[in-house]
Amino acid sequence: MQTLIVWLEGHDKLAGWAQFFGAMLALVATYFTAFVPIWHRKHQLNNAAKRLLSHGFEVVESYHRTSAFFLPFPISLKAAARSISAVVDEINRFPVFELDDQGERSTARHLFALVATLDLIRMALENFANDLEGKQASEDDRDFIRDFVGQHLEFIQKMLAGEELKRPEWPPEASLNPS
Repeated sequence: MQTLIVWLEGHDKLAGWAQFFGAMLALVATYFTAFVPIWHRKHQLNNAAKRLLSHGFEVVESYHRTSAFFLPFPISLKAAARSISAVVDEINRFPVFELDDQGERSTARHLFALVATLDLIRMALENFANDLEGKQASEDDRDFIRDFVGQHLEFIQKMLAGEELKRPEWPPEASLNPS
């Protein structure tokens, strides 16, 4: 280090350049120490959002896979609805608008679509539970519920896989005003 200082003193015209490069190095170091925590937070938010998407898929997939092995009864349907509700609550607490990607196929939009789908499944399961209150469910009831949940599971799976999702089309023969 001493040799470098002596050399710079001997070449006084280069001392200004050395000072310039030292100042630039200090600015770069300051820049990184100021913005690395922000980048780290954004990375953590993105990972947390992906984890929430995974939880939403897993709660529906878990019910769909296990429901094939038993006939539904009201308390099992209500328990499934509560599990789904817990995931919905967790997603609703997430700061979605702090995510960087807000485009059409963004993680934020996927979270909103997932919450809407999970809420629909939850409401349907609660409704099925109320319909089955006080009576024995049949295999047809089980198959109907599994088909309903399976269709929405397929939607969630396609959404998470990045496939293009088509909007449902109104049947041409159906009328909005049946008069």
